[in-house]
Amino acid sequence: MKKYLILVGVLLAGKFALNAKPTTIHTIETTQRESVTVSISVMANGAAVKGAFVKITSGTITIGAGMTDDKGAASITIATYGKQISNITVTHTLYRDEKMIDLVLENGRAYAFTLKSKGETAAEVTTESNEKIKEIEDKTERSEQKTAELEKQAAESAKEKEEAIKRQEEMRKQREEEERLAKEKQAQADQQMTEAQKNMSEAERQKQETERQRLAKEEQINADAKRREEEAKRREQEAAERAKNLENSIPTDAKAQEEQAKKEAEQKQKEQANEAKEAERKAKEAEEKAKAEKEAQKDKEEAAKARAEEEKDQKNAAEKQAKQEEEAKKEAEKQQKEAAEKAKEAEKLQKEAEKAKEEAAKEAEAMKELDEKLKKLDEEQKAIDEERKALKQEQKKLDDKIKKGKKLEKLKEEQVKLDEKNRKLDEKQEKLDEKRKKTIKKSN
Repeated sequence: MKKYLILVGVLLAGKFALNAKPTTIHTIETTQRESVTVSISVMANGAAVKGAFVKITSGTITIGAGMTDDKGAASITIATYGKQISNITVTHTLYRDEKMIDLVLENGRAYAFTLKSKGETAAEVTTESNEKIKEIEDKTERSEQKTAELEKQAAESAKEKEEAIKRQEEMRKQREEEERLAKEKQAQADQQMTEAQKNMSEAERQKQETERQRLAKEEQINADAKRREEEAKRREQEAAERAKNLENSIPTDAKAQEEQAKKEAEQKQKEQANEAKEAERKAKEAEEKAKAEKEAQKDKEEAAKARAEEEKDQKNAAEKQAKQEEEAKKEAEKQQKEAAEKAKEAEKLQKEAEKAKEEAAKEAEAMKELDEKLKKLDEEQKAIDEERKALKQEQKKLDDKIKKGKKLEKLKEEQVKLDEKNRKLDEKQEKLDEKRKKTIKKSN
């Protein structure tokens, strides 16, 4: 009986042993989590890319993020990493996205990315512009050589003209007194006409300057109003976003790290895009300057050509003038009559110029009154700007409190009050902008 019980006990122990779960094995295979730091380097066309946004994800969850510095490098630390499969994504607005997938990150390892450009960088724009400028300068140099040749021809023609003038010097002395009187009257009439035209031009210039100032002020006022409207819309969006964030739970450290890195990367990329645009603008200005110099040289060439032809024509005219002296008396009488008519025309133009000058003075006075009114409105704008500055400071303090995640309900009420202050200030700004528009419209 005792042996039978021992045998049954052995069989039951064996059965239980076969059905038992290997719990001790699970304990041995538990994943160890540790801190991991990786280095990311980003290049494009052999140069470092700064401001690139780097994100490390595992599945759909972001576990680390950062932004490359001026050397194109970023160091990202993941506080707890369990050897899970991960992806590294690099994005930049000026380049195509690049990604490494299915990686098991290793502490201290470096990962290198090479980006391809979407468009021209600031350096490429400058290089291309320099090539165009070189081509324009070559053409300008050839034009200068041609100009020198034309100036030489003009000098030779001028010398021949002087010799012809000396030959006819005696004939000039035989001209009648009537020609002298005709020239005096013609000069007097020309002087009156010139003075009248000068007064007319000055009056027109003052009138145009007054209109230009008025249009510039109107354009500036409209631009400022539009900018302030956009700022008001942006503040409404930010207020809505803050309200939404207050309703939701406080984001995890990894998510906050991603948002901060993404925000900084977007800012840096925006600055780089602006740098590319600025380089393009400067390159365009340099090209325009080179083109202007080319055009100026072309004008010089044309002037030299015209001078050479003029000197040649004057030489021929001087040689023929000896034959024309017989007609000088009749021509002088004719000039006297024309001078008298021109004097009357100059007198008429002088009166018109004085009238135009009076009108320009009236418009200038009106512009002065407009400036005084706008100065008063500028004082109101200054007060609004000061109030806006104070509200921004309040918002910054409130945002800092919200980030701490304490007393969110009370902070939410404070946010609603602050949004209401902004809304009322926006209404005040709209009324002031409308005042400016009406003031400009009345000055038309």
